[in-house]
Amino acid sequence: MAKLRLGLIGTGVAANRLYLPAFARLGRKLELVACTNRTRKKAEAYAKLVGIPKVTDSAAELLALPEVDAVLISLPIDAQPELVLSALKAGKPVLSEKPVAPSLAAGRKLVKAAARHSTPWLVGENHAFMPAIARLARWVEDGRLGEPRLLQAFQLAWMDRKNPFFATRWRQQPTHVGGFITDAGVHLAHTVRRVLGMPKVVKNLTAQFDPALLPIDTALALLRFESGALGTWTSCFSAHHKGPMLRVYGSRGTAELGWDNAVLRNAKGKETVFRTNVDSFEAQFSHFCDVVLRGAPVAYGPDEALLDLELIEAIVR
Repeated sequence: MAKLRLGLIGTGVAANRLYLPAFARLGRKLELVACTNRTRKKAEAYAKLVGIPKVTDSAAELLALPEVDAVLISLPIDAQPELVLSALKAGKPVLSEKPVAPSLAAGRKLVKAAARHSTPWLVGENHAFMPAIARLARWVEDGRLGEPRLLQAFQLAWMDRKNPFFATRWRQQPTHVGGFITDAGVHLAHTVRRVLGMPKVVKNLTAQFDPALLPIDTALALLRFESGALGTWTSCFSAHHKGPMLRVYGSRGTAELGWDNAVLRNAKGKETVFRTNVDSFEAQFSHFCDVVLRGAPVAYGPDEALLDLELIEAIVR
């Protein structure tokens, strides 16, 4: 079986914390053949850790390598658009991290420019590959909850200097809209859209409680969906929380969504529990292999990513 020969542009926190287990389990489908980073020592350390044979001094040098079939771009949000276009122009299929761009306006410009190229482009929304989200969306679509009436979305986390994602300079001094809330919030935006569609009305309030979390760390929103259902959105990166990321209330039942499970309760309280141990990053990378090697259609492209960015930008502005 042919393997996807992948080049990695960016060897930061995500590459170390999120990608490594997935790479290890996908050895039958994927081979990392080159990597690069703005700091060469970091790229060399990652190459040694993973067993990548080649380290380049620049992304341009990596894109020129004939042994690189496709690239994974894992850079600060504001640095990604230029590299995405360079890779597409070079004929290298792209998997780029989310959000698709630092703002909706920049995203629209990027997607318009990318449309000139036929090379596949998958945006790295790993929530699109979470089975629990797909199951909850199917319950809603199949009418298991009856008519959806209310949705509650939660994105709360305690973000401080002990968190490795806080330490990245581009997150401490963000040039992208909404800071941490946008960076992580596109995940929840995708989940909300997947379950009830794009809200037609968004009314928001924002605040900054921790001066280290720029430009805001909290956002609340009221949502109205095309079906008439109403929703609430709560984002806060300076508060502690344990609980589901999503609750949906319908005329016949309710449902909750966790990271690895979905729970359906009918009007009498009977529960249907769905559990999964699928690694969404592994599923995402596996899908990218199928896109490049077998011509599978892209499951989550830039147009979908733009919609998620549009929703989260309406919440943080």
